[in-house]
Amino acid sequence: MALIQTIAVDGGQIGIWQFSETADELFAQIQLTDSEKAELSKYSYEKRKTEWLAVRVMLRRLIGSDFSIMYSEFGKPILTHSRYKYLSITHAREYAAVFVHESHEVGIDLECISRNYNPIEKRYLSQEEQNHVQGNPLLQCLYWCAKEAVFKVVPHDGVEFKEEILIQAFNPEPEGSFSAKFVHQDDRRDFQLNFILLEKYGLVWVVDRH
Repeated sequence: MALIQTIAVDGGQIGIWQFSETADELFAQIQLTDSEKAELSKYSYEKRKTEWLAVRVMLRRLIGSDFSIMYSEFGKPILTHSRYKYLSITHAREYAAVFVHESHEVGIDLECISRNYNPIEKRYLSQEEQNHVQGNPLLQCLYWCAKEAVFKVVPHDGVEFKEEILIQAFNPEPEGSFSAKFVHQDDRRDFQLNFILLEKYGLVWVVDRH
């Protein structure tokens, strides 16, 4: 497993890794607690075990071994650590990324640009967003990642990506930032998101400073 890049964020940090190990090879790299072993045993698929182990190997390299992860009723990771209080996780094929922060909820999402977004585009993009994206795979990817990242920070389940997370048009440079609006019932928020392109992948992250 190779640490590809770290990104410093005010109050937090992002780690991006590329891994090729099997679950057994990753398991040999770390000492798991009894509760972690019990959680790992719930997964039967090799890919899911590999992703689960990779995240914990990564976090140990990034913030040390003294942490634990639990999950909310909506599946959001809850980090227990002396410094970092918030955690977001993402993975796609052989890449994975984690985002830890001291004081604010965070969201991060990573996706392959070559994924076929066309069958789902009308389900996650508004008509205005579709007009801007114009079937561009890079923009399709970044819009998807942005909406996933926002979804990870807001305290709601059942969010409608198409209608409740709205992306402001932007130019897809190799890295940059753009804005999004979240509107869900009485909860209205504006977000500033950041992104980078990583080979054939798009990575988007957000900090909820509300």
